[in-house]
Amino acid sequence: MEYLVFLLIGVMTGLLMALFGIGGGAFIVPALDAAFLVVPNFEHPPFQLIVIGSLCTIVIGSLPRAIRVLASNRDERNVAKTLILSALPFIFLASIVATQLTDFLLRIGFSLTIALIGLWTLFGKASSTSGQPKSPQTKLIKLIIVGAISGISSALFGLGGATLLMPLLTMWVALPIAMCVDISILFVATTSLVSLITLSTAWVGIHGSNSIDSTMITLILLLGVSAAITQTIAIGKLLKMKDIIRQRLLGCYLIILGIWVIFRLAN
Repeated sequence: MEYLVFLLIGVMTGLLMALFGIGGGAFIVPALDAAFLVVPNFEHPPFQLIVIGSLCTIVIGSLPRAIRVLASNRDERNVAKTLILSALPFIFLASIVATQLTDFLLRIGFSLTIALIGLWTLFGKASSTSGQPKSPQTKLIKLIIVGAISGISSALFGLGGATLLMPLLTMWVALPIAMCVDISILFVATTSLVSLITLSTAWVGIHGSNSIDSTMITLILLLGVSAAITQTIAIGKLLKMKDIIRQRLLGCYLIILGIWVIFRLAN
């Protein structure tokens, strides 16, 4: 019964991911959290393991697209390289920190981060390319900061892809949206793989391999893989929606998600 529940939730999550054009922690983490709540007589996994499951899904869903993007514009690859190199040191540090933090602190951090992104997405406006900083040094500093923020968020909460990266690159760094999509894919594939390896290694090193239940991992992977496959199939088949409507809906979703996570902590 639990396998069917996780499969159905995975399919629905994949449809949401395809609708909003992003696929990562903003959908997988809450989906896994909710899925374990509806399975009776099953111990709810620690938040860190849910993040590990989310990272597995992101890697599965983003690697094929990232490989195709690698052959595209060199400027996009250079920006992605700057972001990735900026993120890596913070991923290693945050992965160690994540294993020491309580579920409460991680969930509070996740909810506040996702709610702030939601408010920014709901009310913010993408900068025009004419607003790009004239100084290459200023642009480089901004990219390094964005990479650091995304690296920390990826390791702690499984958030580091389009949900976080797209608003930062379009609204703050002022890069064109089309360029940001390819950059995001390359960044997500690389940093999620590194986050997955470092967080899993740190968790096993501190808590031992016995702390990971095989059935739990199977359920997490079932939901994640079904979501990734559904997104891949549905991404070009859903009804077209204006970008501004999609942005507003995504902003509302993220705000509601942040409130829901806090409500879960209070009960």
